[in-house]
Order: sequence, then C-alpha cells, then structure tokens
Amino acid sequence: MKVLIIFLCSICTPFVFAQDCGDTDYGCQIAANKKSDDIDSIFRLAYAYGEIGQHQDAIREYTRYIDLDPQNPAIFSNRGLEYAQIKKYRLAVQDFTRAIELDPTDAEYYHNRTESRIQLGDRAGSVEDFNVAIALDPSNAAIFFNRGLNYDEMGVTSLAIADYSKALELDPNDSDSYFNRASIEQDNGDLATAIRDYSDAIRLRPDDPVAYNNRGNSFDSLGEYSKAVADYTRAIRLNPSDAVFYFNRGGTYYEMGNDRRAIRDLTQAIRLDPKDADTYYLRARAYERNDQNKKAEADDLIYNQLSGPKVETH
Repeated sequence: MKVLIIFLCSICTPFVFAQDCGDTDYGCQIAANKKSDDIDSIFRLAYAYGEIGQHQDAIREYTRYIDLDPQNPAIFSNRGLEYAQIKKYRLAVQDFTRAIELDPTDAEYYHNRTESRIQLGDRAGSVEDFNVAIALDPSNAAIFFNRGLNYDEMGVTSLAIADYSKALELDPNDSDSYFNRASIEQDNGDLATAIRDYSDAIRLRPDDPVAYNNRGNSFDSLGEYSKAVADYTRAIRLNPSDAVFYFNRGGTYYEMGNDRRAIRDLTQAIRLDPKDADTYYLRARAYERNDQNKKAEADDLIYNQLSGPKVETH
C-alpha cells in the first residue's frame, strides 16, 4: 500500500474563509464568494472548488487570481496541483516551475513538481527535485518517504530503504514507511526483519488486512505455519472478499497437511475469483493427495483451460 503524499499549499492571508462558513463547508464557501471579484474571494472560491473535486473550476479561478496578481508563487503551485489532478502534467510542471522561479527557497514547490515529472517519465528530474526539497527542508519526513517510493519504483531498493528509514527517524508513527520497507526486505529474503517492520505497521494501522497477509507470507516462508494461518485469518476477518487471503491460508494448510481446510479455503478463493488458475491447480493437488481423483482431474482440466498445461520439472 504505497501512498504518495502531495502538499497543497495555501496562501498565508488572514480570514481565508468566509466568516459565516465553516472551514470545510466548501459549498458555503462557493456560494459566499462566487459573485465577488475580490482577490481573496477568488482564492477562497478556487480552493473550495479544488477541495470538492471540481478541478477545472478551480483552475479557472486560480487563473483569474493570477491575472490580478502574477507574482504569487503559492497560486501557481496550487494551480499546478489542480492540473495534476486532471492529468495535465506538462501544464502542472510549468506552474510548479513558475512558482520556483518566484520563490526558489520553498521546498514544497519542488516536492509538488516531483509527481508530475514522474508521470512524464522524468525520473531523474524528480530525483533532482526531491534532493533540492530535502536540502531546503531536511526535517520533512514526507519528502524522504516520497523519494524512497520513487527509488522503490525505480528498483533502487537500497536507496529506498535508506529513505524510508530516514522518514521513520523523523516520524516514528509513519506506518507506510514501515510497510514499504518491509516489502523490500521480504523481496530480498530478509524475512525476520520484514516481520518486524510489518509488525510495526500493524501496530500503527491494526485494520490493514494487506499488512497481515504479507506478514503471513513471511511466516509461511520461514515455516512458521501457525503464525501464518493466524495472520491470514485476521486478514480475512478484515476483508472477507479478497480471494488472495483464502488462497494463501489454503496454501499454508496444504503445506501443513491439513487438506480438508486447504480445500475449503481454496474453494472459497475460487468462488471469489473463478479465473485464477493457480487456485485450481493447488486444490487439485489437495484432492489428489486424498484420493479424490475425479475432482482433481476436473480442477486440472480447468487449470489447463485457464493457463495451459503445467510443465513439471525434476
């Protein structure tokens, strides 16, 4: 569960919100400011449109603001974020760049530009922006997390781990950094360390079924089957509609020799995802081990139809 954190910067002006409206009552803000040409009202209107997802309207109002005051970098950055929301990344980069030209000392403008550069395929440029943002704001955990995520997606896992670790040093309650670091450790075969990080992610976010599932996979790989089953069971309780959790628990039951429970879980996985070939194959092996050969043959037939014959290696 990888999350990219993007900042939305607002103008530091007094009385940003209409006095008769709540800070998050954006419908009221729109109604109160829609007919005004006052520059602060235009900002309030643009911001409110953005918050309710009317990004084109927000862009229009930020453009009106820029026509009145073309020297405010925060407005260019905010409009850039709105362009990014509608996937107009080149226009977003242009606005973030203009914000940086007007104020090259604000880390958020560089940070905000990173995602649009990534979407345009400019990973190297995004790293440059992350580096400048960190130099300007070295205590910002979110920037380290996002640079780590960028390195993670680039496959530079050692640098990703370093950035997730720095993010955790700055914010020990960042569950996403624990989760992402654990995923790399798991892929690298460092299962004990991955389990520790997944455990911290679960401590901070105890209702995340994917974290339980992934920790269960690590326990399973270590042969700690009872702990794996417990984690898969917790994942299922949190999200009983995900076939993967039943498949994984069924696989662990199969490894434990408990074919009855394995077949039960694999059957439920098939109900939820009837096109997953591997589930039929594994259930066939459980049937086969229990001399239910006709059922095994039926599952093998479906498996072959979905994916082609399995090539056995010796």
